[in-house]
Amino acid sequence: MLERVLSYKKVDEYFSSLAAKHVDIKDYVGTSTTELQSKTATVDGLQIPFLCFFNYQGKLSGNQQRTFNDRTLSFSICFTGIDAEDFAAQKQAIDDAEIIGLEILSRINVESKKEAIGWLYNNFQKDTAHYSEIELEGSEGVFGMEFHFDLKNTEPLVVSPNKWFDGDEFCLP
Repeated sequence: MLERVLSYKKVDEYFSSLAAKHVDIKDYVGTSTTELQSKTATVDGLQIPFLCFFNYQGKLSGNQQRTFNDRTLSFSICFTGIDAEDFAAQKQAIDDAEIIGLEILSRINVESKKEAIGWLYNNFQKDTAHYSEIELEGSEGVFGMEFHFDLKNTEPLVVSPNKWFDGDEFCLP
């Protein structure tokens, strides 16, 4: 099977490792809303602040010689359990989330200049990074900041003959 340069699983593992390495981040949640609900419902609950990898999008671009698979990745830094009337705590959570999130983006920027993570190397599009506050006043009182950025990876559009019943006819060398 042809391994793709970048995949959802690789990004999920990367964000999970960033959360584990950052001294202020206490928990990690991937894109599954069920995972978020499950962690919230446990005895220990969701530890705050947490990093949530919540969106992964791709778009093909390029020309006849080279194809790119541009990804837009989104994550948030969130605090929960903040009272709807505690405006000072809400503002502090949003401010703290911005600081932590920019630190995460800084780490991604630095790691993109090193060859250790092949899919990230020279592919972080810093000028696409943007962020905004999160205010989800509800039973959990979620406040924080969400961040978005693009990666530009090559994506050879090569067909794997063993993945097609007619691969020996369709996929000529």
